[in-house]
Amino acid sequence: MPLAAETCQPDAAALTAVETEMLSTELNDWLLLNDTLEKTFRFKSFHATMAFANAVAWIAHQQDHHPDLEVSYGRCKLIWCTHSANGLTRNDFICAARVDALRA
Repeated sequence: MPLAAETCQPDAAALTAVETEMLSTELNDWLLLNDTLEKTFRFKSFHATMAFANAVAWIAHQQDHHPDLEVSYGRCKLIWCTHSANGLTRNDFICAARVDALRA
């Protein structure tokens, strides 16, 4: 089953470095940095940026899993990490894959 079709699970366990590397191959250009998944999306207008940020917020709400967002005029940076697990979980990859699907 593709990651974007999966549903986040409560109390997900932190992944190993090998597991994160394997799952990262299923995503489009996300960076693994210090136990986070990060990606910056660029847009031509503030309206497009905010529409994207709102779509990400909807995904986060549906999955009950929330990223850190940095939003400016033509840019939105997302940072996924499961703070309660002190690292990355499958939930982070599921949400990143769902965000990738927005741009497909």
